Amino acid sequence: MDTNVAAKAATPIKECKEEELDLQQECMAFIKRFVDNPDSKLVLDADYEISKEYRNRISMNTTVGRIFWRWFNLYLKRIAAVDFVKLEKDTAGNYIMFPMEKRTKEFDSSDRKFIALARTHFEHPPIIEAADAKWLGYKDVFEEYGVHIEFLDMEYAEMMYARKILNKSDHAV
Repeated sequence: MDTNVAAKAATPIKECKEEELDLQQECMAFIKRFVDNPDSKLVLDADYEISKEYRNRISMNTTVGRIFWRWFNLYLKRIAAVDFVKLEKDTAGNYIMFPMEKRTKEFDSSDRKFIALARTHFEHPPIIEAADAKWLGYKDVFEEYGVHIEFLDMEYAEMMYARKILNKSDHAV
């Protein structure tokens, strides 16, 4: 699960833009289903990069944030060894399992850990995505590498992708 799913769910409603309210509701519903399902699991990296990102970005000041953190902290105590994965890096600090090629070289370096993790884990779990529309432009490429990205609100993702990515490239000189 990309950080923005729980982060958006835990954002106080008064801090959400009007166009994000439906997305936030989707994220809140997903987190509620996720923590209520005893079979839910997260695949995490053994160097705690994802856990640290969660800690820095997911608020504990809302009900949903507290619910997520209660679940997460209990989950860390029982996580299966196979779901706690070491991500190998090269000498430059790049994830070996991130498919570095011409089509992916511009992909956000801070999000590469999620792709590497999905490729490294034996089940190749999907990445649940919420608000980061730029992932939409890489969805098909990553599918070729066995990484599946599931958007909680595809309509929102497409709108933001058009606004931030497509419009930006239309104005490039």
